[in-house]
Amino acid sequence: MKRVSTSCAMMALFTLVFSCSSAPPPDDGLSQGLMDRELSTPRKLLPLVALADGRVLAAGGHDGSRTLMSSEVYEPETGEWRVTGAMRTARRNHAAVRLADGRVLVVGGTYSASFGALASAEVYDPSTGRWTAVQDMAEARNDPAAVLLPDGRVLVAGGFDVDRHPVRSAELFEPMSGRWTRTGAPTSSRAGAQTGVVLGNGQVLFVSGLQAELYDIASGTWTKAGAVGGAAGTHRSGHTVTLLPDGRVLVVGGTTSRAAATAELYEPVRGEWKLAAAPGTPREAHGALVTHEGRVLVAGGFHVTTGALASVESYDPAADTWSAEPALGAARRGAGLVRLEDGAVLVVGGTNDLVGTLATSERYDPGVCMPLTCEAAGQVCGVVPDGCGGTLECGPCAAEPPCVEEGCGVVRAEYDAQLRAPRCDEAGAECGSGTLLVGRGLLGPEPNLPNALWGSCEDGAGGTRERDEALDALRVVTVEGGHLAPGKTVRVEATVWAYEESESNRLDLYYAADARNPAWTYLATLTPGKAGAQVLTATYVLPVGRLQAVRGVFRFAGSAEPCPGGVFDDVDDLVFTTR
Repeated sequence: MKRVSTSCAMMALFTLVFSCSSAPPPDDGLSQGLMDRELSTPRKLLPLVALADGRVLAAGGHDGSRTLMSSEVYEPETGEWRVTGAMRTARRNHAAVRLADGRVLVVGGTYSASFGALASAEVYDPSTGRWTAVQDMAEARNDPAAVLLPDGRVLVAGGFDVDRHPVRSAELFEPMSGRWTRTGAPTSSRAGAQTGVVLGNGQVLFVSGLQAELYDIASGTWTKAGAVGGAAGTHRSGHTVTLLPDGRVLVVGGTTSRAAATAELYEPVRGEWKLAAAPGTPREAHGALVTHEGRVLVAGGFHVTTGALASVESYDPAADTWSAEPALGAARRGAGLVRLEDGAVLVVGGTNDLVGTLATSERYDPGVCMPLTCEAAGQVCGVVPDGCGGTLECGPCAAEPPCVEEGCGVVRAEYDAQLRAPRCDEAGAECGSGTLLVGRGLLGPEPNLPNALWGSCEDGAGGTRERDEALDALRVVTVEGGHLAPGKTVRVEATVWAYEESESNRLDLYYAADARNPAWTYLATLTPGKAGAQVLTATYVLPVGRLQAVRGVFRFAGSAEPCPGGVFDDVDDLVFTTR
């Protein structure tokens, strides 16, 4: 029967700021000790603001489980974080701008991971540590872009509304009156608290999405800045936008594979984009700033093949070259970077696979190389290089898992009701789904269907069991033996049931470094050699990540994508632990 398819030039010192006690801070908010304190709470998804007196403000964000109202300031002279007044509204993904009078304006954001956008705004007074509400914006904006204009007003543009639709409007805040007025609307969607920079020609450049735009301060009008997609021809989010001392603008990284691996420069005089030298490490959700020497320091971030990054590199605008720098003391995705008055760089918060949301901060000082930690090196046991010519003793590795019916070092997967997929909790030599994936959807039936992380992809309902397509098992096993661990080569084995026209079937394999927040990386497309049951295999190198996943998509015709939606397709995930 026929079917039709339906579908080190600069050495550095990184001082990691740790808490020595689990006791809460004293009532006055002052931390005890010198240069050894954490933030009062883990933080991510917030902007940092350098205050006029040299301190750094961290307000709101997310601690891994809830949106925060609390605020704290970093004291460079003591290296301590001190709790200050709480915001009036809990918020994350907001924008913050230091006003000309030294106060800080915070606008928009959201209070929930799944919905919500805030129109509220408030102002922080560093002299009193208090927050005061100001007039709400005309529109609610989650993740807006905001810049301080030369005349002291603040321009806020774009963001997303409560339904996650782009907000294509802009408004101006007047600090003296505390009120908002509408201005010209951008033609493209704008987003990202730090994706706009004020140029020296009376315009503001905003870079996000596919089309960069210029806002003219005098007329309040918007125009396109260069070609769609810029010089790299790609959409950008999760990138950095940095104004260089010579007036050009450097854009680095982003969420697409093309964006992550490229950098480009905007030349205001010509109104043109051109590719810059490619950075050594593809990344998104990183930090960037200009050092006292005029170089651009790019630190941390994330990449789908490696997870959260500790790597650091610097860009020389005059030579158009990148140089590798000493790594951070901890891998950090979404950390904030602020240049301190003495030239050091403060790196704050973020997330990584080993710890989750981080409460630590680090200080970067030119001149000295500080060794990596085991965490930053992605190791929990054994001996590894420390990044400064020495080694790290990361402790003894645990004994091999006991032998079971399937063999020694085999870890049996069990269904994880939260992740909604089979999961191996121990790091053995292999992880197998056993019988947890047998069948497809209601054909069989498949236990705990659909067995796709977070229920993210439903199986097709067409056909019958042991005649039409099914992905019945997934197995991940180390090629050279030993535990599943980052850097190890593994073989993915997929047991499939192919249709009688097996040449019309395809198995697409994907992997993700973080099973809790999967960003699927394409691995291979395999074709069965016959009808019926068989095993198809492919190999890859495990990226950095403690809880990883593989996805198999067994489909009839169509094209490779993580969730194709065909009526005969079977999509299954397997989650496994590494060490």
